[in-house]
Amino acid sequence: MRTYTNTDLEEYLKNDWIKDFINHYIDDREREIRTNQWLLNMDNKRLIYADVYGDILREKSSKKVLDVGGGYNSLTKVLAANSQYTLLDFMAHGGEDYLREISGKYHIHWMEQDWYDMKETAAYDVIIANDIFPDVDQRMELFIDKMLPHCHELRLVVTYYNTPCFYTTKRVDDSEIMTFLSWDGEITGLKLKKYTSRSNASEHELEAMKDNHDSIYRNGRQVSYIVIKGDL
Repeated sequence: MRTYTNTDLEEYLKNDWIKDFINHYIDDREREIRTNQWLLNMDNKRLIYADVYGDILREKSSKKVLDVGGGYNSLTKVLAANSQYTLLDFMAHGGEDYLREISGKYHIHWMEQDWYDMKETAAYDVIIANDIFPDVDQRMELFIDKMLPHCHELRLVVTYYNTPCFYTTKRVDDSEIMTFLSWDGEITGLKLKKYTSRSNASEHELEAMKDNHDSIYRNGRQVSYIVIKGDL
């Protein structure tokens, strides 16, 4: 388990190889895609991306990879060239027209649906959920339990707030206004303790999540990267 600090970011920026990769592979039309802009312009996102996707970017293999909520950026086509790559994403931040146009050329298998509705039972070497749980999607435990039977390894980047953060939103199927309080490190760590025996996170590390206040983001959110062994 790795909980990111500003020291980690300073160390990564001594060799910002993800930015070098993006500049090498970027297409002019990709510059307009929001998720690509984030990765290109945000050094903290590149630090995390290097950890989560680094081995797939650097080496060709026959690995089957499912990327849940990964969005599209200039390196998605590299991931697809180096593995049997599937992207499961609504593409809420744009780029869907471009992805639809180039997915065949770059062998990107794209499923535009909610992960909870996924019916296929394919076996994956790696399933990735980068920066989805629990801040964007509080169904983290449901996701882990659904995915573990179908992978060798689950890579999970969790984001949480140890300073209260909440959102006011509106239901898409009704007029109800709802307020959601983001999970803190205590709740997130407590949910992940269920998987301690099969993850790279110790109980002590999960317990310590509640005391973490060092943030690599301006909005103060904390980020931890956890790998959980799947059933395959």
